[in-house]
Amino acid sequence: MFGYSPQGFEALSTNRQRLLDALNAAAITEVTVRYFGGGDEGDVSEVIVQPESCLPQLNTQRLVYCYARGEYREGACYYFLEDKEVLLDDALRDFVFTWVDSHHSGWENNEGGSGVMTIHVAEDDFLLEHSDYYTESRDFAYSL
Repeated sequence: MFGYSPQGFEALSTNRQRLLDALNAAAITEVTVRYFGGGDEGDVSEVIVQPESCLPQLNTQRLVYCYARGEYREGACYYFLEDKEVLLDDALRDFVFTWVDSHHSGWENNEGGSGVMTIHVAEDDFLLEHSDYYTESRDFAYSL
């Protein structure tokens, strides 16, 4: 993911409005996406929508989603944006990971982390709550 690149931030901004429009079109009023990861792996563990009757819309509603991409050429990495039509479910999953990566790159490594993204559609409110996990240690040195 390229959430930490300038294009990643631009994609987040673009996709925020596109998701809001798609959620309105699907009559979804609230979305909760939970994710969890550790040991170099992470994934979405749950997607909840309100009203619950709109859950099937996640796998039928499509939208044009903006991806931040990168490629290595001529000794340097180049980032760019690319639009692609995807299912609303796929867009929500990518959005949460792009957003968390923009603030906590590598969150799924080692002890990992978890979080919740909540979207209140009518209020135009997107909230990301994230927890990093770590093992605490104390060092001691002694000399005689």
